[in-house]
This record gives sequence, C-alpha cells and structure tokens, in this order.
Amino acid sequence: MRLFPIALDLNGRRALVLGAEGEAPLAVERLLSAGARVSVVTPGPVEASIERASREGLIELHRRSFVDDDLAGAAIVFLAPGDDALSQRLHRELTDVGRLVCTLDRPEVSNFANPSVVAASGLTMSFSSHGVSPGTLRRIREDLSALFADPRFARYIAALRRLRESLPRGPERAARMRQATVGFGIEARLRFPAWLERGDEP
Repeated sequence: MRLFPIALDLNGRRALVLGAEGEAPLAVERLLSAGARVSVVTPGPVEASIERASREGLIELHRRSFVDDDLAGAAIVFLAPGDDALSQRLHRELTDVGRLVCTLDRPEVSNFANPSVVAASGLTMSFSSHGVSPGTLRRIREDLSALFADPRFARYIAALRRLRESLPRGPERAARMRQATVGFGIEARLRFPAWLERGDEP
C-alpha cells in the first residue's frame, strides 16, 4: 500500500467503531482526542475504558450487531478484526463511494493507515509500518512517549510558542525561531532482539 500522509479534521464529526476489544479502545481514545462524536457498536465483550466512556456520556455505545444504517453520517469507520466477511464488504462498498474505512491491523481491508501516534506538549508524531508490525510501533510509541515526558521538553515547547506569538510574521521571526532551536537534539540508540543480533530469523 502506497500512502499519502495527511492529518484529518474530525472535530464535531461522527465516527463509527465496530467492536470494543483489542485495538478498538485505542481508536476510540484517539477519535475522542480529535473531537469526533464516537459511536461504538458491538454484540460482544466491551473493555473497561469503553464502558467508562459510555457511562460518562463521551460516546454512544450500542450493544448489538452492526446494521447498515449505522453508517449514516459517519465520516470515518473503524472495525475490530474478526469478521472477515464484514471487513471485506465494507472495505469494498465504502471505498467505491470514497469513504474512509479501516479494519485495525488489517491493511488489506483498509483504505487508509491508522498510524501510531505520540503526542507530547503540543508536538504530534505519527508512525506506520504499513501493517507489518503493530507490536514494534507500540514499543516505539511507548519509548518516545517516555522520552518526551521530560518536563524540560514541555517548558521548551511552551517557550518557543511564546516567542513565536510575540514576533510579527516575517524573516525576523523565522530567524529568531531557528536560533532558538540551536542546541536542541535527541540522543538515542536502537536495541534489537537477540535473534536478529545472532543473524537468525524470528
């Protein structure tokens, strides 16, 4: 799958999530963070975070099987994997009419990627392995989240924001902003599983 990366404005728009286990709660969390109006439809078990969001009135939770009317008004549709026939049908039908649909961790029945995201102090970074290894992306997200949780980074971003807002648009602002970043950097190293270091296959 060759992708064109974008950031989607879902504020106030309806998002549909089919399923309430596995990666679905994370999708719900991210949709809520984007300001979407989230509906979850599932006939099966519901994870605690989705139960809690429903009780607090943050989402609509429908404990039943999906019906086609659930698609009405949905700007984006996520499916938890498990019902291959439904994933294939919605991927085909929604793609044909130019609507967004993603079966989590199943790029072959998705028309967009659902990248891992790290958000810290106003900085947002997204990563995708094109479906190859969600587990590796999860580890990258966890490690970078821990790295950027450093309180100095929050102060750094806040100071840059104040500087930018204090300067009129133009070459002087661009030059001052560049100068303010001098000295910032990331020192990191990669660590790999023992099988790779031995030259073996997993």
